Amino acid sequence: MIAWIAGGALALILIAPVVSAQSTSYSGWEWDGRALESVPTDLLDTLAQPDEWLARDKALHVGASFLITLSSQYVFESKLELTEGEALPLAITTSLSAGVLKEVLDSQRAHALHFCYRDLVADAIGILLATGLILL
Repeated sequence: MIAWIAGGALALILIAPVVSAQSTSYSGWEWDGRALESVPTDLLDTLAQPDEWLARDKALHVGASFLITLSSQYVFESKLELTEGEALPLAITTSLSAGVLKEVLDSQRAHALHFCYRDLVADAIGILLATGLILL
């Protein structure tokens, strides 16, 4: 079991730098991290950054949902004294709710962020990995 956790953590550590090394040039303009207050919102929608399947952001979503699921499971079982069968659906719901809430909050922000279904897929992958570990 420890080897499985270590292997997953090692994979995240190895994948994140590779996918974060992608280019910062988008459709002929350069993203330098400055706020874009003076740019009209409709133009920002046109210039929105592409949402890549293999990106550092997705690795972070997988890792965060994995850890939220595991930590929730621990709290529900050890601290609230629920059985594994009772705690697992609550842990999954907690992690999934956190991911959906994050995407809803992103959709409310003014500058080029949007509700991202790909982030939710990454969250689901992290939840499935944690569920597999819990059920081993």
